[in-house]
Amino acid sequence: MALSMSAMLALTVRFHVSVDGVDLGGWARCKGLAVKFNPYKVKEGANYLYEPILPGHLEYPEVTLERAMDKAGADSVQKWLRDRANGWVQSMIGAPGGTAQITLYDAHAKEVSSWQLRNVYPSSWKGPDLDAMTLGIAIESLTLVHEGFL
Repeated sequence: MALSMSAMLALTVRFHVSVDGVDLGGWARCKGLAVKFNPYKVKEGANYLYEPILPGHLEYPEVTLERAMDKAGADSVQKWLRDRANGWVQSMIGAPGGTAQITLYDAHAKEVSSWQLRNVYPSSWKGPDLDAMTLGIAIESLTLVHEGFL
């Protein structure tokens, strides 16, 4: 199938993340944006022709974001993490989860698709490995757990 000249493909390097209205900026990598439906087959005693398929529980893996650190992005992530941690500490039953928006853009910065993750919590954050003996880029990663986007 040939693409028309006006067709713009989504670029995996152009996506943006916000959580609870907090702009977490652009990221270099997003892993785990998936859903598993887990259907199961039922064996019926006298049915030899087929096994009926029933829906199972939807399963969403953790979403891990990675990028080279910059001051504005790192500050916004740290502020969001502090706010989440303070909410957990001050609440007897835990702070409610938030909503994350991951938006994918084409080469002209037009939205191609977006995913709204429900009941989002930070699972982990990892800062850069600091080593004066090597030259490298400071990479941060943020892992989010959520209840789904469908």
